[in-house]
Amino acid sequence: KRLFLYHLLEGTNYVTYDLDIKVILACKNLQKIPEMHDKIITATAKILNVQIITKDEEIVKSKYA
Repeated sequence: KRLFLYHLLEGTNYVTYDLDIKVILACKNLQKIPEMHDKIITATAKILNVQIITKDEEIVKSKYA
């Protein structure tokens, strides 16, 4: 049986990105977003220069998306 993570790596409609020091440091600049996981998602999107498509109210209210 294949591991779920290997299946994720083969996806074609998204990219995976490591939680690296760039993401962690970028999270510090997202004070308007209180939830840590939302900060990680938003910081990663900013690093990759991609738009976030979300209904998450905190991310939308922050104007970072």
